[in-house]
Amino acid sequence: MKKLIFLGCLSNSKYKNTCDNAIKIIQTIDPSYTVLNDAPCCGALSYHIGSDIELKEHVEFVNNWFKMNNVSEIVTTCAGCYNYLTKYYTQFLGNEFKIEVKHFLQFLVEPENLSKLDLKYSGKKLKVSYHDACHLRNAVVPIIEEPREILNSIDNIELKEMENNKTNSICCGAGGGVYSIFKENSDYNSKLIFDQLNRGKILLTACPFCYTALVRIKKEHQIKKPVVKFEDFIVNIMEGVDPLDG
Repeated sequence: MKKLIFLGCLSNSKYKNTCDNAIKIIQTIDPSYTVLNDAPCCGALSYHIGSDIELKEHVEFVNNWFKMNNVSEIVTTCAGCYNYLTKYYTQFLGNEFKIEVKHFLQFLVEPENLSKLDLKYSGKKLKVSYHDACHLRNAVVPIIEEPREILNSIDNIELKEMENNKTNSICCGAGGGVYSIFKENSDYNSKLIFDQLNRGKILLTACPFCYTALVRIKKEHQIKKPVVKFEDFIVNIMEGVDPLDG
């Protein structure tokens, strides 16, 4: 039986360094996890643009690929993949879908895994803010407290909550075709997220879609505070790199 790191199409095509960091963290904890380069798309876009029949066909195709490759467990670094794998695969396949699916944050927060990493930040106390992605907070099994537990476990890292957080967080406007059709709405939302940083020095996100939207707005509005993907932040802590410089 095979343990698979499922990177997702967006991250694998645009954020290679972040993928490498995710792989580094997961394999440091459990070297038996592997990456298969020919992994198919989870089918998230089929939900937005296709029919239920097309979505079901793709779900069956991907599930057969999992079976052919003897996959029994998945850790995915993509919020969208996690949402769709845990929702539509059980919806269309029922008990036939036998794979244990975890998001990177669920995997990392397990006490034995945090213990293996033994994360410590030796610099001056650093205030960070975390943005709750819709794909994670609205999932069948929501992921809300996990990133907060991880951050609160690291010495000298202080979590500064935004006004809108957890189930009340602001959608970044990247998904569901919003940016393509209503760009001004998407841009407004992403800028509002930055406006709520308060005293946080870094904006953290665990969603590649949110990251894409927030990086674009940061550049367009010349915002100085960095937006950092959660995996990159953790690797910086592991390797003693100042997150503000890395």
